[in-house]
Amino acid sequence: MSLLALKDLCARHRARATGVWRLGKEPVRSVFLDSGDIVFAQSTHQRDRLTNLLVERGKITQAQLDYAMANLKAGLSIGKNLIDMGFITQRDLLEVARAQVERVVGSALGTPDLEPDFEAKELEPNVVRLPFDTPSLLLNGILALQDRERLLEFLGPLNQVVVLEGRRLSDITLPPDLSRLPPLLDGARTLLELSRESGSEPMRVGALALFLREMGWARLHELPPLDRTALDLALAAEPEAMTPPLPLPQEEAPPTLVAAIQAAERPTTNLEHLSESLDRLPEPGGSDADAEEEFLAGEEAPAWNIITGRIEVPTELLDPPPAQDSWTPPAEEEPPLPVQPPEPPASEPLPEAQPPARRRPGLILAALVLLAAGVLGGLWFMRRGRARPASPAEPRPAPAPAPRASEPPVPAVPAPAPANPEPKPEARPETRPEPPPAEKPARPVSITEAARLAALRDGDLETALEQGTRYLRTLPRSDWSLRLEIACQKETLQKAAGLLEGRKADLFLRPLKMRDGRTCYQVFLGHYSSRAAAEKVVPGLPSAFRSDPPRAFQIAEIPE
Repeated sequence: MSLLALKDLCARHRARATGVWRLGKEPVRSVFLDSGDIVFAQSTHQRDRLTNLLVERGKITQAQLDYAMANLKAGLSIGKNLIDMGFITQRDLLEVARAQVERVVGSALGTPDLEPDFEAKELEPNVVRLPFDTPSLLLNGILALQDRERLLEFLGPLNQVVVLEGRRLSDITLPPDLSRLPPLLDGARTLLELSRESGSEPMRVGALALFLREMGWARLHELPPLDRTALDLALAAEPEAMTPPLPLPQEEAPPTLVAAIQAAERPTTNLEHLSESLDRLPEPGGSDADAEEEFLAGEEAPAWNIITGRIEVPTELLDPPPAQDSWTPPAEEEPPLPVQPPEPPASEPLPEAQPPARRRPGLILAALVLLAAGVLGGLWFMRRGRARPASPAEPRPAPAPAPRASEPPVPAVPAPAPANPEPKPEARPETRPEPPPAEKPARPVSITEAARLAALRDGDLETALEQGTRYLRTLPRSDWSLRLEIACQKETLQKAAGLLEGRKADLFLRPLKMRDGRTCYQVFLGHYSSRAAAEKVVPGLPSAFRSDPPRAFQIAEIPE
């Protein structure tokens, strides 16, 4: 199946042809072309007639149309008669005539599998010529196509790209939902990517691409399967040139021990010699001053700093003695004057020798360590006591004294009853759960032919839908049925049921979800063994159903 009429009419426009383009035998649709531009159109289909459009657009009523048809003046068209009778104006007639041309062209573009016929000739002078923008007229007709399956089959896959050729889309006015597409038509985006980036429906974008292709304004190319690895390599940035490696830092020789001591100005200390010096006691008969001079005369004279806890060496001992240019004899020291200690009295004993002052820092450090250990132990004991609180000792009952033999035993006094006895909980009556309400029996629905027709005539759509669902279950899936019309109002469905009064009206109803969210109804007639048998019934139907030819559907493929 293909849209031959769409392709041929666009080709006639590209060829700038002049003549009459016809589609079908009877009924027939005719389009008048003048140098490729559409100037007028006619149709013998009931739906495309001018009188039907006047009533449909509310320009006249059905009663006015019946009166005008009964009182037509000879030699005048129906439009002229309606103007003379005062029912419409010339502006109304021109507006409806343009709408008639748009409907005829749109219906012709959507008709499949019909070979069009073109008669090339000069148009007669009596042919009405209306000003139309032919590309916009054809674009609106293609965008209004409802058969998406045929449209997609004629267009091809949606992974095609659009390449414009010469003509710009700024020459025509696009609908608001497609107005973002012109800047994106650069030949690098597929139809699906154009739909996603512009926010338009994919089939609307596909209809626009079909229009551009048939008008000769663009070419469509299908992309091969995309190699993601090759695409990533093509889009990857060029690798930057590698810089030469930086030279490694030269390893410095480790400093000698003497250099490290001189740099830190803190020489090493012989701890063994220091401990011996600290523990050395003055000899008996010596004084503290002699011991101090002997200590300071050694090679190293460290001192213990109680505050920092470190051994410090005076800096004077680190510096070597300054070099002397010439030798000078040492100055003679004056001998110290002899000092004789006073003799103690005979009655007083000699004082005991006191410990040397040099042991005091060690004793103080030991005392500080013991004090810190005592504080830490106390804190630990307190925390342990808090972690395990001692349970209060329960008082033991004192033993009762044994009764004396001479005194009689005291009788036991019963314990007094409490002043406010606690009330006993009242027994509540047991509550039984209420039984669930009994389900209402389902209303019996009859699916006979008379019951289905009566539900449609009464406007009981809920019952009609239920009857249609149950009736479909009884039909073979391979049978065919005839869809008469699609209606969204209850009055239209009642009118359809009234048109079949007195006939075999094997009608049933099916729902149809519309694009705008509404739910409309499909009216189906009968069931037949084949599609040809269903289409044979069409000529015998009322004219109201034949204006838009009914369509045959297989039971298994009825749209919901």
